[in-house]
Amino acid sequence: MEVRNRFARWVSSCSRYMFREHRLHFFGTLAVLVVFFIFMMAFQINLQWFWLLLYAALILPFAPYVTKPEFFFRGGLNSDKKGVRHIVLLAASASISWVFAKSILNASLLGGEFGIVGAFAYTGYYTSFASVGIVIYLIRTRQGYRSLPEAINERYGSMATLAFGLAVLFRLYQEVWSNALVVAGFYGDEHTKEWWLGACLSTAIPVIYSFTGGMRASLVTDVAQSVICIGFLLALVIVLGVNAPASFGSWNGAGTCNLAADPTPPVLPEQCAAAAFDWIGDAGKAALAYNYTAPTCSYGTITSQDVCTSVGGTWMAATCQLLQQRVCTTSGGNWQPRKRASLEGGMDLLVVALMQGTLSYPFFDPVLTDRAFLASPKAMLISFMLAGIISGLFIFLFSFMGIFGNMVANLEPTTVAPAIYKNMLAGNPTAVSKYFGTAMYSVTNIIFITESLSTLDSTFTSAAKLLGPEFLGILEIGQPQPPQTANKRHLRAGRIIIIILAVIGILPLLANPTALNATTVSGTLIMGLGPPVWFLIFIKGYRPLTFHIPFWWGIGMGVVFQLSTASCCKDYINVRGFAFGSGENNTLLGFNVIGTAIAWGLAGLTLLENSEGSNLIVAAAQGNNVVKLIQKLLKPLDRVLGGKFDKSAAANPNMAVEGGNFDMSAVKENAAFEERLQRDQDSGLAV
Repeated sequence: MEVRNRFARWVSSCSRYMFREHRLHFFGTLAVLVVFFIFMMAFQINLQWFWLLLYAALILPFAPYVTKPEFFFRGGLNSDKKGVRHIVLLAASASISWVFAKSILNASLLGGEFGIVGAFAYTGYYTSFASVGIVIYLIRTRQGYRSLPEAINERYGSMATLAFGLAVLFRLYQEVWSNALVVAGFYGDEHTKEWWLGACLSTAIPVIYSFTGGMRASLVTDVAQSVICIGFLLALVIVLGVNAPASFGSWNGAGTCNLAADPTPPVLPEQCAAAAFDWIGDAGKAALAYNYTAPTCSYGTITSQDVCTSVGGTWMAATCQLLQQRVCTTSGGNWQPRKRASLEGGMDLLVVALMQGTLSYPFFDPVLTDRAFLASPKAMLISFMLAGIISGLFIFLFSFMGIFGNMVANLEPTTVAPAIYKNMLAGNPTAVSKYFGTAMYSVTNIIFITESLSTLDSTFTSAAKLLGPEFLGILEIGQPQPPQTANKRHLRAGRIIIIILAVIGILPLLANPTALNATTVSGTLIMGLGPPVWFLIFIKGYRPLTFHIPFWWGIGMGVVFQLSTASCCKDYINVRGFAFGSGENNTLLGFNVIGTAIAWGLAGLTLLENSEGSNLIVAAAQGNNVVKLIQKLLKPLDRVLGGKFDKSAAANPNMAVEGGNFDMSAVKENAAFEERLQRDQDSGLAV
């Protein structure tokens, strides 16, 4: 009976929405989409483009223009909501928003490269839900904070808040191009007009409904997106399970081929190629199954073995490495598979994922942390634990596509079309889905579109909140404002930043970035953010060094790591000493282990500063000279937003921040500090 009543209320609310409250928006949007549909039918546009149109038709009519700032930034979900319905809504929203399109691509590729270990490796990042849930639960219940920037600002000051904001903005910027990159691959080859159109349209759709509805539109669509993705994933897993070769779960495609000395192993390039061709039956495919190294002399200009040895050089004979198991065994070789429980077998990535996921990575992603301040603390914690299980399981199961692709390409190469063989071998889901035909390709495309759009709408709403109430709050009153106190001015600023981020975020596609870099590199850059966020649970008073020292240490380590792999600088930066083990990601592992250990050690040392937890006034602690400079630079934008920055809060040394963390009496106890403050005021360094 209760279910029937709820369904009746839902039907009634939908009818009221469509025919009374928002009929102009609903029917106007629907009419525009129908025109596009007729146009596409008339010109016989490829089926895959219709999925984008269908998605727009299901979402845009139900994302009306929101005028209330709290609805735009919080979606109408209050901090005291704690019923089962709200737990399910928040769990669905958090899980679908954090299963990025790039994440399922990376999971599939790692499954293709490392088998089941690769599946576990990327799933390791989803320990992030437990980390965020626990930390935010404790700082909400113990300290009463309403947002993470508010907590950082009160404990570490406005300079720390601005630095944190820049890191978050970098993260959101990466989400735009990395998710657009993944969806574009379903519509054409890289940098073709179809590829670019797919990238732009998959970005434009969430821009439109995020611009109009903000977090409310994001939350409303997240539940439907979760149902779509889980349903299609189950269908995909069933198809893979029915068609998978034997020993699917234990498959390990990488290893070493030891060719017998008798008969003589292939030493000429044509012999090496023939060994691969005999099994695969296609020259293009066979080229991926061997690696031939020509004979060389240690003196590079000498090509004769006799001359090389006569002048004291070292002659290295030709080698033929057979890279696939069946090619090796059919040539009489002994195949030694790579050990799965080893750093070389992908365990290095698993360690990195677990370290980043539990200690630092999730805290600079507002797509996750913003949702941790919705609903009551207890309901949020339950939701996040549930969301972590759902999203982790989703990632793990999707990686089966990569395992299947690599396994079939190795064991049954003649069944794979030459055009998709290379990507099939790599575990790329576009190739694996093409292997099954149009229906499976469409299912996979829909999953990627859904994941991309669900992530991007959350990305844009988080950017609006970051640059709206939080950033403008610092300029207006000296501290970030929580979304509960946002006003129309913040709403206008948020909508402006959505458009700017969408345009700037798509520009990296002009280069050739990889989706995996958006996770591993950014996670390395931000390794120093973990200690100050975890310390928010228990520290008191004003402690800027606890944030800045580990944070900037991590940034420095991340920059060095990224430059060491960049084409411009890798020949000049030697980081081999950081390598742990002999796996493909040994340097990444070393940087994270060493960098994280030092970051936590440095953060621990800074706790000696202000060990009694004394408080400071706004003018002394808030770094307001920087705030004043930013206010001056943004005066034109301030006029567009319809207001004027109120500098009194940031400039008035007698105005304490709400919550009592900045108190003039604490400063008066320190005569040396008063002397420095007076000297700074006399020289114009403080106001």
